[in-house]
Amino acid sequence: MKFSATSMFHSLRFRLIASVVTIEVIMLSLLVWNNISIIHTTHTDRLRDTADSMIQQIANTSGGYMVAVDYASLEDYLANIMEYRELEYLAVMDRSREVVIALGSAPASAWPEADAHPKQVKDGIYDTAREIRVAGQPMGRIQMGFSLALMEEAIHESRVRGVSIAAAEIFLTVLVTVLIGLGLTRRLAMLSAAAQEVERGNYTVSVPTESEDEIGKMAAAFNRMVTEISKRTRQREEAETKTGKLLAENRQLIQTSLTVQEEERRHLARELHDELGQCITAIQADAESIRDLSSGEDERIVTRSGAILDVSARIYEVVHSMMQRLRPGILDDLGLVEALRDEISAWQERHQDIECSFNVSGVPARAGERINITIYRIVQECLTNIAKYAKASHVIIDLAEQEGRLQLAIADDGRGMDLSGPRSGLGLIGMRERVEALGGEISLQAAEGQGLTVRIAVPLDRDDMEHA
Repeated sequence: MKFSATSMFHSLRFRLIASVVTIEVIMLSLLVWNNISIIHTTHTDRLRDTADSMIQQIANTSGGYMVAVDYASLEDYLANIMEYRELEYLAVMDRSREVVIALGSAPASAWPEADAHPKQVKDGIYDTAREIRVAGQPMGRIQMGFSLALMEEAIHESRVRGVSIAAAEIFLTVLVTVLIGLGLTRRLAMLSAAAQEVERGNYTVSVPTESEDEIGKMAAAFNRMVTEISKRTRQREEAETKTGKLLAENRQLIQTSLTVQEEERRHLARELHDELGQCITAIQADAESIRDLSSGEDERIVTRSGAILDVSARIYEVVHSMMQRLRPGILDDLGLVEALRDEISAWQERHQDIECSFNVSGVPARAGERINITIYRIVQECLTNIAKYAKASHVIIDLAEQEGRLQLAIADDGRGMDLSGPRSGLGLIGMRERVEALGGEISLQAAEGQGLTVRIAVPLDRDDMEHA
């Protein structure tokens, strides 16, 4: 499995553990910082209070010794006080600020100024001073210095202890989070993997529930969903199979129906030509014979025979037109291109207000019976629709062979149509069925007021061409 930093950052497991650990580190860091600040404040306040208390007591006691000028006893008293661990030095000055007693590590040069608070100390010694007064009269001055080393050591130990505890808590938190996260995300990963299998179409997967918690309930719901999807997928596939079979049968039925229809049209055209055509010819011959036998003696006979000849000629024209509509003989005799030229020419005579141009390029003389009749009927249908609905002034019909396919395009400049809406009528449906039955494709390009273009491409059947 390929692993990258990007995939790691997108991992729920990583984000869960990282979020918990980050929050824990921040909270514990704030707690340690707050504790260290409290400890530092506590120690500095304690040192200040201790220093104030000691110097106050020493100032009160030292006054009596200085009145009695008993400096030896005062030095002994102060020596005992010097045993206090944090006291760095202690000095007693007289009224003229001359040092009379100096104990500890007193400054060698000038005495430092008193510090306001241990927090403000820069040199590691907290300096404090107090005037010695007896009965309100100044007797001298006490100068004391307290080392901050012990306080700093205590603060450092507290800091180390706090950081150690925080590190231990972070480690335990990470450990517990990893264990819980691994267990949680492992089950989520199983769900994710199962979902991917379902996406690939594998509906046999199942996720173990393991427990009755939320993820267990999710797994059970997932299994039920997959079962239902599998069931409905099978039903859909069965329905699609049946639909495909019915569609194939319907197309076969349509193709058979079209074939039977064309055969019936051929038969009717032949019957009209053979039977009715001969009868009309016989009627015309008899009418001419009657007219000739009358020798013009009876005007009524001449008139009636002429009427019979006119009516029979009109009947022959109608029958000939019907035969052309049913099955143009030229299609069988001269092929598709000439049949289309004849049909377009006849249509142009009937609709002289519409200009129609026909362009042919590389079309074989014999394209096969099924292709010939299909292309012919589609052109016939399109021209009929253009005359009825398009209100066009110009029509262009292009027929060409390209890469073994017969390409037909019929374009008009009429009012067009909305291809997105429902369409009534069977003309386009019939054309689509004819083309798809030949393994071809049909497409429409139209817009309101911009005309309609019908494009058709059908593969040429070389076997049919050879036997045509």
